[in-house]
Amino acid sequence: MTTTNSSNSKSGEANILFSYLTGLFTAVLIFFLFFLFIGYRIGFSNLFSNLKSQIIPIGSSPKVLNLPEDILKELTKLKVPIDNAHNPTNVPKHDTYLVRPDKDLGFVLRPDVRVYANILKSTMAINVDPPVIYFKDGLEYSDNVKKYLMDQSLISFSYSTDSNGFRNTIPSVKSDKQILIIGDSVPFGVGVDDEHTVASQLQEIIGDKYRVINAGVGNYDGHQAFLMAKKLSNENTFAGLIYVACQNDFWDAKDWDMEARGVLTKINSISNRFSNNIIIVLVTYMQYNLQDFFLDKGFSQERMEKTHLLRNSLPEIAAQFGFEYHDWTENVSYFMNKEKSIFSRFALYSDRAHLSPLGNRLMAIELFSMIQHKWLVNTEHPNN
Repeated sequence: MTTTNSSNSKSGEANILFSYLTGLFTAVLIFFLFFLFIGYRIGFSNLFSNLKSQIIPIGSSPKVLNLPEDILKELTKLKVPIDNAHNPTNVPKHDTYLVRPDKDLGFVLRPDVRVYANILKSTMAINVDPPVIYFKDGLEYSDNVKKYLMDQSLISFSYSTDSNGFRNTIPSVKSDKQILIIGDSVPFGVGVDDEHTVASQLQEIIGDKYRVINAGVGNYDGHQAFLMAKKLSNENTFAGLIYVACQNDFWDAKDWDMEARGVLTKINSISNRFSNNIIIVLVTYMQYNLQDFFLDKGFSQERMEKTHLLRNSLPEIAAQFGFEYHDWTENVSYFMNKEKSIFSRFALYSDRAHLSPLGNRLMAIELFSMIQHKWLVNTEHPNN
């Protein structure tokens, strides 16, 4: 009798355990499917960003700017983006005044918008990526916010897009011959007004023989840049393509060289759409070009070494496909030696990654020189 009761007891415990595990598995499966559904609907990057902001609140992150509670509350209500400050207003990363989600490219620029930006004072002693606040044209906000901007803003600039969703290139030119510029926030021109982007500087130099189209979009990687070139060349013909690459186009990959080779291989597959006129430019971060200044507060040794390897391999990869290639680091070194000042390098950047009006001007002059000799542009070279 005792044996029977013991067996029944063990059988009952096994059934309870089985039921528990079955219920737990079902709950996990339901949660996983729900997670996938929400991620699909709003975008996984937005989902992870929102989860991160809830799990790791802004107060637990290093404070980079002074933002009173009443100002923060109003800015949050207005959905005002603030970059480089741990997103205190919780604006979805790729659904802002300037960008919107896109099923093919992930996200694209909104057409016909103007956004005003202010670089704010930082509480950090050395901050090469300072906080930036954005307001769309026509947005109304309180006198308190206006006073806050007057007190905290260092410099201001604006971005505008055309009806096709491209950053406006100035001067506006109409020509059947078009040069397409692709890439991330560097060719887009973060930190400078429309007339100071590399596209606008090149347009000013090249004149009205060619129309320069700026298809750069902030946060694009190399694959997205290629998809943009492919999409636009399905609909239009171009005289040439300029891919302004940045280190962060590749550094999410374990092997930067292999990632870069993959991107350039894809570009090569459509090079005939650009009359086989392709220029690849590698722009390197301020920390890389001023490692002697930043030391351990700059790039890690691993990133420095991977950048060295990338700079060595990209010219060879480009040459294999018959692409022209330019290394921005050479501009930085040349400029420092020309100016006879180790601090002159700072003048070429608007922040740690993006070029200043002067930096974009130097880049445009270099690009024009390459176009003039390889694409047979009959225009006099400008004075440096």
